Amino acid sequence: MSKRRRTTPSKKRLTVLLVLCGAVFVLFAVRLAWMQFVMADHYAQKVAEASQTSYSVALPAARGDIVDRNGKILARDDTVYDLNLCLPAPEGTTLQQTWQILQDYQLTDASGEDVETQLAAFFSAASAGELTLAEGLTGAQAAALYATGLPQSGAVRLVARGTRSWPDGTLLPHALGDTGPITAEQWEAEDYALRTAGVAMNAEIGQSGLEKVYDELLRGQDGRIRVSAGFDGTRSETVAQSPVPGDTLVLTLDSGLQKTVQAALQDRIRTLQTTAGSGAGRECNAGAAVVVDVQTGGVLAAASWPGYDLNTWRRDYAALAADEGAPLLDRVCAGLYAPGSAFKPAVAASALAAGLITVEDTVNCTGRYLYYSGYQPGCLQLGHSGPVNLLTALRHSCNIYFYDVGRRLGVDAFSATAQQLGLGADTGIELPAAAGRLTWTTDENYQDGLALQAAIGQGNTAVTPLQLAAYAAALANDGQRPALHFADRAVDTAGRTVWQYEPRTIAQAPGGEEVFAPIREGMIQMAQTLSALREAPVSLACKTGSPQRPERAPGGGYYTNSVLIGYFPAQAPRYAVAVVLEYGGGGANAAPVMRAVADALFG
Repeated sequence: MSKRRRTTPSKKRLTVLLVLCGAVFVLFAVRLAWMQFVMADHYAQKVAEASQTSYSVALPAARGDIVDRNGKILARDDTVYDLNLCLPAPEGTTLQQTWQILQDYQLTDASGEDVETQLAAFFSAASAGELTLAEGLTGAQAAALYATGLPQSGAVRLVARGTRSWPDGTLLPHALGDTGPITAEQWEAEDYALRTAGVAMNAEIGQSGLEKVYDELLRGQDGRIRVSAGFDGTRSETVAQSPVPGDTLVLTLDSGLQKTVQAALQDRIRTLQTTAGSGAGRECNAGAAVVVDVQTGGVLAAASWPGYDLNTWRRDYAALAADEGAPLLDRVCAGLYAPGSAFKPAVAASALAAGLITVEDTVNCTGRYLYYSGYQPGCLQLGHSGPVNLLTALRHSCNIYFYDVGRRLGVDAFSATAQQLGLGADTGIELPAAAGRLTWTTDENYQDGLALQAAIGQGNTAVTPLQLAAYAAALANDGQRPALHFADRAVDTAGRTVWQYEPRTIAQAPGGEEVFAPIREGMIQMAQTLSALREAPVSLACKTGSPQRPERAPGGGYYTNSVLIGYFPAQAPRYAVAVVLEYGGGGANAAPVMRAVADALFG
């Protein structure tokens, strides 16, 4: 009888274990071979990535241009370059090489020892990033640096950005305004959402004028570059977000007309300084002139003299601020002046609309107004005397007529009409502007004599040249006053209109053509009394003012300003004008400035 041999349990377990170990070894060998040969490139890339760090830098967006109605550039961005030191430094880049190049191109004013110490610290920095060594390099400097090979080595990087410039910085400087770095207050302000708009903390934004008002349209949106830096100094750049250039702001301004108005204003002031008598214009030292579109309210020209150059005003600020002529003052929007007799059409419009007078009604001009025993102001009676009707009163600017009509009407009534016509009222302009003031019975110093003075544009009344231009436009437009504005539209880089100003009527004085047609006729007749306007290439309507200043002139009288408002063509008005000359010696002295405007537009 045979016995079958039996395998013990321990031997079975050993066999299974050996088989499993062999299988694991085979799998490990296969995995290792796969990793070494098949995935070699992949893991090499991972190793390379592990030895790199990355950071992002801003790619500044170009700020949009500001142009006039014909596309002429008034403000633009010029390209400059900032020089950044890249960290860590590439292999092979020596401290001496970098320092020598910076010194050769005068990109630092520090001593050699100081800069070498700083560069040594920069080069030994462990973290990746960039440090700015120089700002505002020109294209020629950037090209010279490229010729050295330093930017190509990765040691430094040139970053292009725009810096604001003005082809003619003396043209409209107050209104255009300037740009500058964001302040801490602006960054933190809750009503100016720069933080949520993605604006960098060191970005430049509009700080004054139209640059500030339309900053959101003009500034564009910065892009981002992702820079990968290896510890061996190699670098690669990827545009993570492309910059979006700002829009172009198109103004209603005509730069050619602006130059004409500025030149005419300056020439007139200089002429008075050299030819007028003392107290009659010789002391004239400043002024303003404004031209607006009667229908749309667009500002075609706005000159304030003396002025300054936007390209150099920061450098010259101390001298400008100390100048007695106050060139930094925007006289167009912020200068306050009594309108004088230029106010009289507002009194006429108020009285006609109220039915207090007719065109034919007369007032007897005796040269002195005798209604009040304690205050009896006079009239120069230039070209008139005796019974005077509305047209004669406007033609020759009769004070007695307007004293009487103003007294009977009441100061509150004619001031309310003047405000509807634009005096002492919001003009709608985008820029900060003085509110002005009129004379009311609620004034602390009110008395009967003050009301008489207010009726001829003095008293407590003080308005801006911009308000005078709005007033002239309302008189030309039968009492309908358009809102004034500098900006017409904004267009993107593809030429598409992204924003358009919509003209609007800001106020309407009562009466319509029945009230304003006779006033227009009286103003046409006045223009014919001025030699500078009589031979103009287009029919003009105007009203002068010679408001007294508080300072006494030689001989015992008072210095006077020159004020002139008007519009043309007289019967179908398109343009309204306002001119003010400080110490100008009387309204007629401003007429040559209005004539220059008429010649430029119709000559």
